[in-house]
Amino acid sequence: MSLFPLRPLAAAVALSLSPGLFAAEPPGAPASAAVQAYAIPAGPLGDTLSRIAREGRRNIAADPALLRGRVAPAVQGRYSPEEAARRALDGSGLELVVTPGGELSVRQAAAPVSTAPPAAELAPVAVAGAAMPGPYVADLPSSVAAKVDLPPRLTPFTVNQVTEEVIRERGDTSIFESFERFAGVTTASDNGDIGQGMSRSISVRGFSVSGAGQLLINGQRSYGSASAARGSDSLEAIELLRGPAALYYGAAEPGGIINYSYKRPRAEAQYVVLGRTDSKGSYGGMVDMAGPLDKEGVWRYRAVGSYQHTRDDQEHVWSEPKSALAALSFVPNARFDTTLTYERLKIDSVPEQENNMRITRAGSPYYGQFYPVPRDFFWGSLNDRASRDTDTLLWDMSWRPSEAFRVKANFNYQHYTQWWQNTRVNSAGNGPDAAGNVSRYVSGRQSDGNSYSGGLDFSGTVPTGPLRHDWLVGVGFGHTESRSSGRAVAAETRPGQPYDVGPLNIFDPDYRDWPYRDRIWADPLGLPTQRDDRNLYFQDLVHLPDGRTRLMMAMGWSQIYSRPGGGEASKVDKWSPRVAVMRDVTATGTVYASYGESFSPNALNLLDMSGNYITTPQEGRQFEVGYKQDLFGGRAMLTTALFRIDKKNMPMPAQEDGQCDELAAPAPGTPGSYDGSGDCRVSINGLQRSQGIELELTGALTDWWSAQLAYAYLDTEYVRTDDPWAAGRSMAFMPRHSLSLWNKFRLHQSDAYGRFDMGLGLRAWSKSHNAWRSAAAHMRGTDTDWNPGYGIVDLAFFWEKRLAGGKNLKLSMNINNLFDKTYYDRNRFAAGNTIVWGNERRVLFAARLAF
Repeated sequence: MSLFPLRPLAAAVALSLSPGLFAAEPPGAPASAAVQAYAIPAGPLGDTLSRIAREGRRNIAADPALLRGRVAPAVQGRYSPEEAARRALDGSGLELVVTPGGELSVRQAAAPVSTAPPAAELAPVAVAGAAMPGPYVADLPSSVAAKVDLPPRLTPFTVNQVTEEVIRERGDTSIFESFERFAGVTTASDNGDIGQGMSRSISVRGFSVSGAGQLLINGQRSYGSASAARGSDSLEAIELLRGPAALYYGAAEPGGIINYSYKRPRAEAQYVVLGRTDSKGSYGGMVDMAGPLDKEGVWRYRAVGSYQHTRDDQEHVWSEPKSALAALSFVPNARFDTTLTYERLKIDSVPEQENNMRITRAGSPYYGQFYPVPRDFFWGSLNDRASRDTDTLLWDMSWRPSEAFRVKANFNYQHYTQWWQNTRVNSAGNGPDAAGNVSRYVSGRQSDGNSYSGGLDFSGTVPTGPLRHDWLVGVGFGHTESRSSGRAVAAETRPGQPYDVGPLNIFDPDYRDWPYRDRIWADPLGLPTQRDDRNLYFQDLVHLPDGRTRLMMAMGWSQIYSRPGGGEASKVDKWSPRVAVMRDVTATGTVYASYGESFSPNALNLLDMSGNYITTPQEGRQFEVGYKQDLFGGRAMLTTALFRIDKKNMPMPAQEDGQCDELAAPAPGTPGSYDGSGDCRVSINGLQRSQGIELELTGALTDWWSAQLAYAYLDTEYVRTDDPWAAGRSMAFMPRHSLSLWNKFRLHQSDAYGRFDMGLGLRAWSKSHNAWRSAAAHMRGTDTDWNPGYGIVDLAFFWEKRLAGGKNLKLSMNINNLFDKTYYDRNRFAAGNTIVWGNERRVLFAARLAF
């Protein structure tokens, strides 16, 4: 087994495989031998074979001494991994050997004279990934951006990728922390009672990606929210497609879309046991098993179980994600495969809310100050809970009868249930009474939902004269519905309410359980909110005769039918175009320009000045130009992108404050509109703009240094708005600069002592502000509050060693926020009226055994 175990999505240890590693594939036709595009320039033979192994997801064994000093020709075109490897070996004096079990290895070619003694066949030598640290290789093919497998360098849009192993090595403590490692991506708390540990808003290129339709699972449309917490142990990788994605996936925000790639069955047997803890007393672990179920490898499986109990910096606050994943693949030959995956995800948490609040009552002795409590003070009840159970079933199929015609199909079903009970401070601005008592209330709600979606893609490659076409036609559909109860709220200041949670004394807190869960569950669920999606798309990627220029033309149609619980139904449909041009300016560098559109429905309860419901959707459009460069023989990639996104048809109030009741609602009980009152009117004339530049360098920069380095500059603007103090100014909570660095350095490697590595990272953001205020506030010089910029340094140490019997042991220690930097949530900071503290220094320990 190699030092970095291979996975189907991140098979990056290209040449470092020892004998006996693989389970056998079907004779002569390994499942991963599908034909695909390669664009590898001439270069060192070892680097070329590494790329072929990685992009083709095949293992190639070779003695490094055989490859040293040899140069491979360019490998350009569509080949199976075997064909590509043979082209790379052409003229080298070496040959490719394919065993009956489908294993690939390189050996010295036989001498041309039959009387000569046979050439000695050298056994494959494991080099343990020393020159190719697998998880950091940038150029992993993806179909999220274009619905066909393209290496990122040949994709005319920005796609960020991070593997499960990198997530673990960086010590990411939540899925939200993983998102913020992509430069230009921000997360922030909101005012939801379920707590920011369970749900956070996520923004990409200045726009939210948190709503329904912004999350894919295995490249399939999902109605789950990307803003919902989850563990990462079931995931093989996370991908982020920046920019509009309405063409393939229907209604979506223009900032981007997130894809979770679940772990898939493997042709090679692998077993992983992981344990972890930290300096705050957290604990957990994972078991991951995969391999063939029969000798031929036709049936393959994956089983993953995970448990984690994470203690927060705040007293009595914790989160507990638990998951179980089971996947089964049927791969009878190289042209067909299908996989069925099921995941059960359960997350329990104590809702984490504001850590402190400013007292604004003039008569309070603490006027203008925050409550005099320590940073880790807990305001709730011991049995406060936020709980979410999710069952996800995924099916996908791929059939490749020929290069000219291929079929992919998918279907998924998801069901969730959720409830919370949260004790919060009531009228926090009033402060404590003379004895230190603070009034509180309980908020609770339950909800559930079901969704399903599916898709069918037909594609192929056909020539027309001197042109080559990669064509695609696809259809998709989806349905989701959800129900929730009314919010159960009670406070001692509201006589007659069914609950009385009682006050909390800040000087002598007495915590206890408050038995309101049964009452919350007894609150009946309301009428379901429903949504149906249908979409159709066409795409042609044209390769021009020069072999260096490609033109993508695509058009998609989407229809959304929505019905709020008991409200008026709405139907919106729209065509979304996408065009792009790409040119390989060198054998390893590509320049591109692209344009795409998106749309998403406005809220269904908005009324125009005539009292009619507004059905005009919000629309986004993006222009992007960029350059992508393979470096160091394809072991790393540099990407640059400049973009502009305009989002129009934003709702704006059409009436001044206090005038909303001058126009009666169309009927009693009309759903609330812009201000929730039910009778305010709006106009659809707002325009928001986001533009900027993104730079990223990722991969193996040397044989001892691997890195992910990213910077983003973001310039946002309210171009059109009815708020005179926001017009022409930047959007709230969006830092202009962000920087994300993660480096892994090899310190020492030997057979006797194993391998020692060090990780060093930096996460930094410039200052940001909250919403712009009124004219009176502007006159006082307090037209907004600013959260200062900050940077967080992370440090890690790793030790890894091969043990007897092919086992591999890896120990790690991560120190997150090494210098214990004080910082605040982007949405709740000290200059405002509420505080959510950023994470304190935390030391994490993990042990991983693979065999």
